Amino acid sequence: MIPDIAVFNGFWYFVALIVAMIAWRIWGDRVMRAIRKFEQDRRDADLQTYFDRMNPNAHFRQSVDQIGEQTPAVEGVTWNGEVYESREDAEAARWRHIITEARSFYIDLDRTYGNKIKGPNAAHRVDGQN
Repeated sequence: MIPDIAVFNGFWYFVALIVAMIAWRIWGDRVMRAIRKFEQDRRDADLQTYFDRMNPNAHFRQSVDQIGEQTPAVEGVTWNGEVYESREDAEAARWRHIITEARSFYIDLDRTYGNKIKGPNAAHRVDGQN
């Protein structure tokens, strides 16, 4: 048993404080970097949301971002089971896939609501009527 002496009343608090100070000395930089990165990401997201409120075409970027998050990432020189000559070629193929998916989403949206497609093929309607 520990004798009930005044020295031992705050001993374990002192030990915990010393351990916390040593741990902060070892891992404090990593913790602060993680907190700063989290805060910067949050500020960037808030700023992007602010700009999106003012931009009537922001839904295009949001659609591409969402499809990009759902599309598997490039691993080395391989993407989607295919091997490419370089990582840049694989990234280009992934980007083409993302843009194609976004375009087909908006074409299906136009088809659903019977809207005309504006652009190079404006003479043709999506629903097959001219």
